[in-house]
Amino acid sequence: MNHWYLVSSLPYLRFGEKPLVSRAAFLASCADWLSAEDVAVLRAVFENRCPSGNEIARCWQDGETELRNAVVRVRAKNRGADAARFIRPCEGFSVSIEKMVTDAFTRANPLEQEAELDRIRWAQADELALTAPFGFAGVFAFAVKLRIAERWAGLDDEKGRKNVEGLILASAESR
Repeated sequence: MNHWYLVSSLPYLRFGEKPLVSRAAFLASCADWLSAEDVAVLRAVFENRCPSGNEIARCWQDGETELRNAVVRVRAKNRGADAARFIRPCEGFSVSIEKMVTDAFTRANPLEQEAELDRIRWAQADELALTAPFGFAGVFAFAVKLRIAERWAGLDDEKGRKNVEGLILASAESR
């Protein structure tokens, strides 16, 4: 089923920019046009979990697992460790994902590495949307990109510093 009106009413999202719609507003809009099951799948996206029984969600989860497996392989290689016990099963394998993840770990600092990994996810969501741009795949991809955009918009230097200081203090107190 196509959701022409819903998809065409969604604002354009750009990586690294604050989204023009909130998660709550997006889900409320979806509730007007999608089944309760589809809205539940979208809620699961925001909770970073994969519901069973939805083909689009399964495809996304396979891509996410593939990306995470590539991260495991790069980190294990960098540490001279064996990645095998941390690899999770998934459908398919992409040499380009492996290359992009390897390239992401050449970035200067962990924040830039994370940003590059989320750019890969963003591109994977775009690819998923191409299977049905005005169908559920397009709506699902928007939810994934909105989750990523919200994450980056919510990062705050001062809050991050306080979290690190709290972790350092807790570590020192436990010694």
